[in-house]
Amino acid sequence: MKQCRRCGTIKEIEQFPFFSGQQTGRKNTCTECTKELSRLRAKLKTENPPPAAGECPICSTHTEIWILDHCHFTNEFRGYICNNCNLALGRFNDDEKLLRKAIDYLNGKNRV
Repeated sequence: MKQCRRCGTIKEIEQFPFFSGQQTGRKNTCTECTKELSRLRAKLKTENPPPAAGECPICSTHTEIWILDHCHFTNEFRGYICNNCNLALGRFNDDEKLLRKAIDYLNGKNRV
């Protein structure tokens, strides 16, 4: 059994798709929510086409492959960022307080 991070429903593990065709792990969203998110991303990409190759607005690294970024709470389009920054924001669950704590940690505060 596993709880879907999006809808909160507890479902059988088989109702959670594998990551990107790999058989190594399952997504944190159930099949229904995964399909809904896929439709949302397709709609946002149609309404907001990716820019030409350029610098990521967060890390300034040159990228040719943009990742669509959207708010997971409001579904609002935020822009395009590089894959590394997208993964980093995802690891922090789009939580500004966690990001601020990480910055404090990097600045030598709150270290254990």
